[in-house]
Amino acid sequence: MDIAYRLLMYLLMANVGYMMFSLFQKGFKHYSGYISQLFFLLCLMIVMLARDFSGGLAISLSLAGIGVLVLLPMYLQRQIDLLMAENRFTEIEPYARWKSHLAWTEMNSHLHELALIAEKFGENVAQLEQEMRGMLRRGEPYDGVTRVFLGLIHFNNRNFSGLIDDLRLPDKKFSEQSFEELLYLVRAYLETTRYDEAVSAQIALEMATADGEDSSPEKRANLVISRMIFFAFLGWNEEFDTLMKAEEEGIDRLPPDLKDFWWGVCRFNSGDYEAGEKKMAGIISASGKEEDSEAWLPFMRKRYFSLVENRDFFDRKVLSHLKSLYTGNIEEFRAVMKADEEQAEMIETSTPATSLLTWIIMIVSVVLIVTRNVEDIVTLIDLGANSSFLVREGEYFRLFSYQFIHIGWVHLLMNLVALKFFGPPIERITGWPLYLAAFFVSGIAGGLAAVHTGQPLSAGASAAVLGLLSMAIVFEVFKVKGSESLARRNNFSTLLFILVINLIIGAVEKGVDNSAHLGGLLGGAIIAILLLPILKSPLFKRLAGFVAVWAVIFIAGISSWQMYSLNNVGFYPRTIREFAEISNASATFALQLPVSWQIDPSENKPLSLEATGPFRERVSVLVGLNAEPAEDVLAEYVEQRSREIENTQEISLKSRRGPEKLDELRSGVYRVRWLLESGGGPLSVVDYLVFEKDVLFLVRFFIGTESASSYEKLTGQAAATVRLLENN
Repeated sequence: MDIAYRLLMYLLMANVGYMMFSLFQKGFKHYSGYISQLFFLLCLMIVMLARDFSGGLAISLSLAGIGVLVLLPMYLQRQIDLLMAENRFTEIEPYARWKSHLAWTEMNSHLHELALIAEKFGENVAQLEQEMRGMLRRGEPYDGVTRVFLGLIHFNNRNFSGLIDDLRLPDKKFSEQSFEELLYLVRAYLETTRYDEAVSAQIALEMATADGEDSSPEKRANLVISRMIFFAFLGWNEEFDTLMKAEEEGIDRLPPDLKDFWWGVCRFNSGDYEAGEKKMAGIISASGKEEDSEAWLPFMRKRYFSLVENRDFFDRKVLSHLKSLYTGNIEEFRAVMKADEEQAEMIETSTPATSLLTWIIMIVSVVLIVTRNVEDIVTLIDLGANSSFLVREGEYFRLFSYQFIHIGWVHLLMNLVALKFFGPPIERITGWPLYLAAFFVSGIAGGLAAVHTGQPLSAGASAAVLGLLSMAIVFEVFKVKGSESLARRNNFSTLLFILVINLIIGAVEKGVDNSAHLGGLLGGAIIAILLLPILKSPLFKRLAGFVAVWAVIFIAGISSWQMYSLNNVGFYPRTIREFAEISNASATFALQLPVSWQIDPSENKPLSLEATGPFRERVSVLVGLNAEPAEDVLAEYVEQRSREIENTQEISLKSRRGPEKLDELRSGVYRVRWLLESGGGPLSVVDYLVFEKDVLFLVRFFIGTESASSYEKLTGQAAATVRLLENN
């Protein structure tokens, strides 16, 4: 499967994974059927990816599954919401029915039952309300959906007292009611002049979007509009004007005439009757001449005449109470608003460290992917990829340098997206010095985990990125100041999805190491726990930041110095110094290989052996009798090998050199070098044919590099020293 198809597959898996996590958080019991459907689709996508299905077929099947299970139910729900908002309850049933068929949840079945009732009794509002009430007492979350249905029916019919009776739960605090219920209750309390309860409900509504619940743009817009109407009803001029100047999403969608009309309502209810009445009258007069405002005219006229006709009563009985409500509640309300503003400011705060890391990783990785063969083991070793063998040999700089190298586009893009998504909130919480230190230390922890598990080569910033992810989870669990945006349901689901999708990539993609992922996760969690008490004190936070800056400078400096020093000498395999003689099981022959190479016991036989190197290089040695001239053997061997390569689908021949006679090694040594492409990466096969009297040795090296010349010392030593043992 081509890289473009693989990237698309991961993006599609992101959609499915996000949906699953969101449903898990809402409650597995109520959504188990739908979660099972999505899980089956996700497994199918993983299988197609792992088994390298045709890219077009895999994408088509995935898109079809997502369309049926995700996009179509979302479209049907939007249609249901629109019909409910327009009071067209009798038309909901077909959409609810198809949604329940496509997405198997008890909630959708309940929604379909409500739609059937709405279709049957939609023309009789009183009967419809009675039947809807009969659907209550099924428990949450079903009763919540039923109450929203009832609330919308009451709202559309201006039955605000009935709305309060059905939506206000006497055994619950306002803070325990849903966002949608509070939205309707605030308006109902305002319309029925129950201002004390309106204040309590509005504060609860404000808190509902600041305590980690879902804060989608739609809900944010509804909150802001509710806030505007609340200020207008209570005559809070200063707060109303500040809100209108901010032009937040929701307010900016309203027609200018409607916003000006609410300005007049606010002035009137604050006691500035002349200004308010003049503004409302002017808007109504001007709107009567504009077609765009016709939909709002009945509402505005009714509101205007109601206020003007009851002006004396309002002045004697209501105005003083509204002023006392302002005095008694404005501080609490401002505190809630301030917390909301601080959170918004924190979200808008620049994050230079995240931007710097993103650009450095992107530029370095893109340049290397474009200009170098990053699937070549010699190239990766030279660039500073992590290696269990080389780190154990003392090349500790690799624990730092490997974080800037990526072996494939898919892994690079996933890491950049993940870093850009949840790096900023972590940087805002900790500050850039601690953030940088946490990033690199998490990466080092992941590198050490890879060393411990014996990974030959690994590269990428995944361990560091997942370290930040585990920090985000710890900060959310312990409610660290500034972590509110991480706790929101859609963001937290995305955090968990990024974790899972990285582990999946680690299982499927080459050069991606899950042991490093897990090490980074553990390292990040430990760092976050250690930072918990430090972040509570500005002084300790500054001191820790100072130490962190110097720690990062030291790590980067010492790593650069060691890499530069060793680069002047050369890296493996050019620096191999120690060889040891090994023999096959029956002691028929022996040859010299580096001490780091190990015999494969399963392939150690009387006339052959195989050994592997620290980077999964492999050597195969065969010995047999031969009485034919070397030239004939070589010609036949090259012809046979060429035919085998041509008939093997998994590999393709890029070039061949030889046979070359190598008298400088010993008499009778010939070499044939094959450069192949296998699985998208390079594979050098170096064959040595050693003729000795009536014996022929075939020494074959398989190395994942284009630079077979880097291994000449190693391979030449093996060919020069292969021999029959004396007792044979």
